[in-house]
Amino acid sequence: RETAATVVFVTHSIPEAVYLSDRVVVMSARPGRVTALVDVPLGARTDDIRQSPDFFAKVTDVREALRGRTAVRAEER
Repeated sequence: RETAATVVFVTHSIPEAVYLSDRVVVMSARPGRVTALVDVPLGARTDDIRQSPDFFAKVTDVREALRGRTAVRAEER
């Protein structure tokens, strides 16, 4: 953010992707195609954020996007 640079970080860890990112790009298996973009507006990252409901909700959103589904939160039902 300080340098306004964009970094592409590849990981197989969903929590790591959510913690380190402002946006997670979900890709399909071969051939690799972008299947979803998940915005991660969690603000400043601290160790405490990993225990927050918002963090877990974003991890769930990414996991569901990998499965080709859209997550439905309890408050949306």
